Amino acid sequence: MTKFWVAMLVCADLERSRGFYRDVLGLKLKSGDEQQWAEFDLGNGATLVLHPKTELVAVRPGSLQLGFTVDNVDRFIADCAAFNVPVFQDPYDEPFGRIAVIGDPDGYPIQIASPARKRRSDA
Repeated sequence: MTKFWVAMLVCADLERSRGFYRDVLGLKLKSGDEQQWAEFDLGNGATLVLHPKTELVAVRPGSLQLGFTVDNVDRFIADCAAFNVPVFQDPYDEPFGRIAVIGDPDGYPIQIASPARKRRSDA
């Protein structure tokens, strides 16, 4: 049996990306080297690692899509303007809830979702 452990994103500017994941998405910085990497705790033993681009690893937006939940997608997307975060897809409804897609500093798409609220008849 396998267990999810890590997602790694290659960044053009490590400090800018560290700020995005810490300040915009509110992730807790676990550890890291100022110049070499940053690790964020995603819970349940999972980690998001940011790695600066090198000759061997390149920034490739679209190759991975991370998803995070928030209480209110519409409010979160409105707040993104203060951080100059690009919105790739405005909020829309899906059967599981409401979803939008923003971009991180390197153009990686990030899903932001709010689970559907149960109606009283669903309870």
